[in-house]
Amino acid sequence: MNAWVARILTVLVLALAGFWLVSATEWADTEVSTPASGEARTNRFYGAQAMLRELGMKVVKRDSLDAMPPAQARLVLGSSHWDMFPERGQRLRQWVEQGGHLVMPGYLVGGDQLEDWLPLVREKPPASEEKNEKETPEPKKRRKSGIPRIPDPSARDADCHAVNEPATVPASFAGGRSYRLCTWWSPSRYRPADRQPPALWTATGSRGTEAIRVGVGRGTVTVMPWGLWHNDSLLRGDNALFAAAAVQARGGAEIWFVAEEAREPFMLWLWQKGWVAMVVGLLALLAALWRAAVRFGPLAPSAGTHRRSMAEQVRGTAGFLHAHGPGALHVAQLRALDESARRQLRGYAFRDATARAAAIAQATGLEPAMLLRAMDGARTRHASAMAIDLEVLETARRRLDANGPFTPRTSSSSPSSSSSSSSS
Repeated sequence: MNAWVARILTVLVLALAGFWLVSATEWADTEVSTPASGEARTNRFYGAQAMLRELGMKVVKRDSLDAMPPAQARLVLGSSHWDMFPERGQRLRQWVEQGGHLVMPGYLVGGDQLEDWLPLVREKPPASEEKNEKETPEPKKRRKSGIPRIPDPSARDADCHAVNEPATVPASFAGGRSYRLCTWWSPSRYRPADRQPPALWTATGSRGTEAIRVGVGRGTVTVMPWGLWHNDSLLRGDNALFAAAAVQARGGAEIWFVAEEAREPFMLWLWQKGWVAMVVGLLALLAALWRAAVRFGPLAPSAGTHRRSMAEQVRGTAGFLHAHGPGALHVAQLRALDESARRQLRGYAFRDATARAAAIAQATGLEPAMLLRAMDGARTRHASAMAIDLEVLETARRRLDANGPFTPRTSSSSPSSSSSSSSS
């Protein structure tokens, strides 16, 4: 029984909540724009270009104004940075004067490379509009470029207004001269300059001239509202029809769109143009870093001392004596002493045998006479005398290498050497 009561109460609560939800809320359909896909996501003029293709025109989309369109072609110029190179203004003027048709927004007319040859001056706004602008303070400073103001998108069709082609210019289409434009209105309105021919085509509204076309040489320049070209505005009102009239759409004509100045990344361009120099430079940099880097070890293993054992020394000496005799051993020992004395004693090479022995004796503390006998290579020696002489020569060599270099005193060495030789 209790379970049935709980179920009934639950159903009643849910019914009351549903009744309150229906009575307290209002359900209405809301229009949600479908997001752009494909090329339309990145190309804001995709709709206008597709429309002109359907009209039989050849549409060319360019990322920069490095090259000019063919003669008699149309050029829709919307890039704010098209004049980044000084020579472009002169090239554009020559192209228009030779028969080109230029279409551009009003905020580009005042550019430094256009104001010298465009026969347009800014139109003075009506008195009522000028008064309203003076009375309404602006929180931020308006940009000099005159880029159109974008209205609040929540106010649908709030930016729509009517424009008309005056009777003084030829009608673009046979159906009529009126258009309903839904786009941003530009504060920069223009008219033909003084002492210039009248406009070839205009469209005027309640606030003045909305679009104007003037002749320059054999070509034309058309200034028009820019917002109607965009994908989200093209299908509103008569924007598509007005755009076709502005570009003088004709079947078979060629039209170029230059809406930006897109450049490939600098490093990619540098690699494509000079990859050889970059590779050589990187290899040179790597070689310099490798040469300057701290090494893990020496370039070559250090040589060992190669000290021989006493047994090896004895065997080597015995083999030398057996092959060459004891005289060769004396010659080798004397040569070793002579090389050491040449390094350690200044002027040793220019002395005679007696003076050399005296200089060595002075530097080593040995007896000059004993050194002179040991250094005499022509003297016949028996085994015991040979051993003594070799010991004297080796002792003198070691003392020279251990304590040198020396500067012998020649004045005091001569008498002692002569007295030693006389006593012997």
